[in-house]
Formats: sequence, C-alpha cells, structure tokens
Amino acid sequence: MSGSKRKFYYTVAKVLHWAAAFIIAFNLLSGWRISDFPEQKHWIIMIHSGIGVTIFFLMVFRWWWRKSHNLYAPPGWWRRPSMLLQWIFYPLLLIQPVIGMLQAAFIDYDVLAFGFINLSAIATADEGLRSLFLELHGLTALLLILLVLVHGVERSRQAFTDDSPQVQGQAPDPIRADAEAGP
Repeated sequence: MSGSKRKFYYTVAKVLHWAAAFIIAFNLLSGWRISDFPEQKHWIIMIHSGIGVTIFFLMVFRWWWRKSHNLYAPPGWWRRPSMLLQWIFYPLLLIQPVIGMLQAAFIDYDVLAFGFINLSAIATADEGLRSLFLELHGLTALLLILLVLVHGVERSRQAFTDDSPQVQGQAPDPIRADAEAGP
C-alpha cells in the first residue's frame, strides 16, 4: 500500500477518533445532569439516546475502518498499555449504548431517539429491569470516565518522557512505525 494511501487511512482514523471523543464526552457529561432538569428530562433523555445510537454506529464504523485497513496493529501490540486500553474501550463503547437502549426499552414512557426511533417500544415497561439497566449504565459510564482519565495520563506521560516515541508531544508516525516493523 502506498504511503499516501496509508496516510489518508490514518487521517480518517484520527478524525473518527476525535469525533467519537467529543460526542462520547458530551454524552458522558450530559448523562449525569439529566435529573437536574426534571421539566426537560424527557427531551434530554431522547437527545441522550439519539447520541448513544450515534456512538454505537460510529464505534462500529471505527472498528471496521481500523480492521479493514490494518491500522494500529504493530507487532507485540498486546504489550503496549495504550493498545490494550483501546481494546478495552471499543467493546465498552459498544456495550454502553446497548445498555442504555435496554434501559429505555423498559421505561414507562416513549423514548424516541432522533425523535422517531422508539426505543421504549422494544419491550413493556418494567421498573425492576429499568433500574437494573440504569445502574449498569451508570457503572459503565464511571468505568469509561476512569479509562478516559487513564488514557489521558498515559498520553501525557508519553508526551513528556524521553523513553517514549512521543517526545515533546509529537505522536509517533504510524507509517514509519509500520515500515520499521516490516510486512
């Protein structure tokens, strides 16, 4: 594969990364505030749900993009903390929206993601199951926030230590790293 094509694939991957990061951060932060607005709660939940559905499909697309273009798969990847962290992030970022959709499925009013996807029509209202999925959704959100913080600390450490390829804040060149690793 040519260097310019590979660079394009990595550029798309970076754009997808940051788009996902901003959307996920927004949804994680807004989810904690839903109960602070009782009069607007219904609308906020619908917006939150729509964004959750978007996150699910964005993460599926990101995973497909990485796998189909063989990105970020250096030899010995399992020994690198940042790579392990990514392999924890992806499943959690797919599971979290599903848990949210299950929570919405058992709620006692209509939750319309994007205003037309009726998530609450999946099942009949059940307070016990709704509470269970609400608890799981909150715990998964806490875990995701913790992982984001660990990811930030790790990237900062790499940016400011000499034992890292990211000396002085420069990310490693994935094209050069792939070339050095061989076929």
